[in-house]
Amino acid sequence: MLSISNKYFMRFFVIFALSLVLAACGGRSKDSDFFQEEVAAKKPKVNNQTVLDRNWRRNLGPKIGTGDAIISPALLGDFLYAASTNGRVEKIEAGSGKQVWEARFKKETITAGVGVGGGLVLFATDQGKVYALNQTSGEVSWQVSLSSEILASPVIDGDVVVARTGDGKVYGLASYDGEVLWTISRQLPRLTLRGDSRPLMVGGAVFTGFADGTLAAVEAGNGRALWDFPISFPRGTSEIDRLADVDTDPLLVGNHIYISSYQEVTHALNIQEQRIDWSVDVSSFNPLSYDAAYLYISDKSGVVHQIDRTNGNKVWSQDGLRLREVGAPISVGPYVVVSDGDSGVYVIEKRSGNFVGRHRLGAKSIVGEAIVEGDNIFFTDSDGDLQSIQVTPKS
Repeated sequence: MLSISNKYFMRFFVIFALSLVLAACGGRSKDSDFFQEEVAAKKPKVNNQTVLDRNWRRNLGPKIGTGDAIISPALLGDFLYAASTNGRVEKIEAGSGKQVWEARFKKETITAGVGVGGGLVLFATDQGKVYALNQTSGEVSWQVSLSSEILASPVIDGDVVVARTGDGKVYGLASYDGEVLWTISRQLPRLTLRGDSRPLMVGGAVFTGFADGTLAAVEAGNGRALWDFPISFPRGTSEIDRLADVDTDPLLVGNHIYISSYQEVTHALNIQEQRIDWSVDVSSFNPLSYDAAYLYISDKSGVVHQIDRTNGNKVWSQDGLRLREVGAPISVGPYVVVSDGDSGVYVIEKRSGNFVGRHRLGAKSIVGEAIVEGDNIFFTDSDGDLQSIQVTPKS
């Protein structure tokens, strides 16, 4: 029996295996045609109409390989909080990139973070430890050891911190000292993608996607089950065919939670009325993005979609990066920005769905989820750097 904590199946390995088994697969730079001949993914031709301005770039630690860790920065007020795999955590001025404080944990390998709230900065490790640092000083407020490796950022709301481990467990921890308040457990399938959905806390409830294809809701205070909703149903005869992981983070916008699975669909769940308002046949393991009217999804084949949030209709689908290692879409102003896994950043015009820019990233890819604040995009890259960039029209 394989589990997330000991199998070390990286996402790119699973997707590569899929490309050998399925006719239409995603995420890699090669595919096979009907006669089993390899077809290389081509770079699209782009009429560059945009400029990428790098505000600042700050190295945090070593390079981050595919499947090593899922680390994203967090923004609160005027400050960013970021971590690296080698045990380094920093508070940084968002405007200048200057360090406010640094905390080092030389014996730890950080695999998830950063969560911020309630005066705490949260991160987790490959050994199942959750750390809470004082937001002002960077000193350790508490730490707790859980059951296995953690690949989803801990989150906090009020008096409760929620963390999930790779063995299918979700923990509610007291925010003041890390005491375990409750635990829920879910049996894992034999084969899953490496990665976990980050819990979402809202209105006294915790929403979490699982590798068995369900989205579960529990009470934040005591872990009491509220409901389970099937997002994806395992189908097929092989273990790869039956992958049904819900690895995308539940995205809350207004009264809706948007959630996607690896094999099936994306749903708009009306949490007020506890029903599905619409579903669309687009699946993903990347974080979702949105604006006032639309949802943006990069699917497992590398196609980027604009979805009408009112009814789930596809407005456009940009397949110019199909079969490339496309990262999560970043919605910023009139553009959608994606990395292609080959040191490039592509800019898509929201109105038309056409490429209007390609720029050098300075690293292979963007890691985790980017933060958008005004015109600024903050993200961690695969070189272990924290970057602040802007995309503007070419004058």
